[in-house]
Amino acid sequence: MSYNRKMKSPFQIENETEYKEWRKKKLSLYPVKKENLFTKFDNKDLSNIGIDSLKKIIKKYNFASYEFNTKLTDANIQEFCSRLQLKDSISNLLANENDISNITDQSTVKEKKSGVEYIPYTNKQLNWHTDGYYYPIKDSVKSFLLHCENPAANGGQNILLDHEIMYIYLRDHNPDFIEILMQNNIMEIPKNNNISGSSSIVGPVFYTDEDGCLNMRFTSRQQNIIWQKSDMIKKIKDYIFSFIAEDNKYVINILLKENQGYIANNILHKREKYIDGENKRLLKRLRFSRRVE
Repeated sequence: MSYNRKMKSPFQIENETEYKEWRKKKLSLYPVKKENLFTKFDNKDLSNIGIDSLKKIIKKYNFASYEFNTKLTDANIQEFCSRLQLKDSISNLLANENDISNITDQSTVKEKKSGVEYIPYTNKQLNWHTDGYYYPIKDSVKSFLLHCENPAANGGQNILLDHEIMYIYLRDHNPDFIEILMQNNIMEIPKNNNISGSSSIVGPVFYTDEDGCLNMRFTSRQQNIIWQKSDMIKKIKDYIFSFIAEDNKYVINILLKENQGYIANNILHKREKYIDGENKRLLKRLRFSRRVE
């Protein structure tokens, strides 16, 4: 939702009235049944009804899940995203020519991209993060699609948390937490010495974009992450980690099956470890520089 044209952004600390109104509406959406976050599509028919259903769900929860009853090609996935006005895709070293990353266990394969050796993806657990937290704000990931072509034999569950809920949790406890997390020097990703021309990326945890929408850059990993050092930052981190460790009503668990996926405005997410069967787990990921609106 955009705020700058019709109303003040509730994410500005001084806008307490707008915040309370927005907060009340947001929290009233929970708890939610997983089936209410789900839209089915017949074949590759991208009906306006289905697309509108997805948009309405994303508007509420910043993500929505879906299912097709037939396999999607990369071109189908791109067309699906374009119907949601997602066309400004973001590439990375491991993406194909369509900017789609094929996420599968490659822990036994080492690749070299731009002279750097990588082990691209593994079947190990991925802890809480937002996509592209290591990008500068001007190149930030605002949304992404994750589509399952082949599930794991066991495990691989996706666990999701709307970052706006995290914002509420922190602001309600102490508004000063939010003011600090919106400063531009809170979390730093050091430069990669193995990549020529690499530089450190410093930025906020929470920030609003030109439309007044709330975005988050975060990772729970501890190595190669530099947080600003202060007693207040330690308290904030403790609160964040305690909240994401809870089994609460705001956390959504999704085990994607074949031809299922979800689209998100870059919410907090993690993935459990998995075990491959005869066919390896394969998910398609496509990331964008704009949100679903």
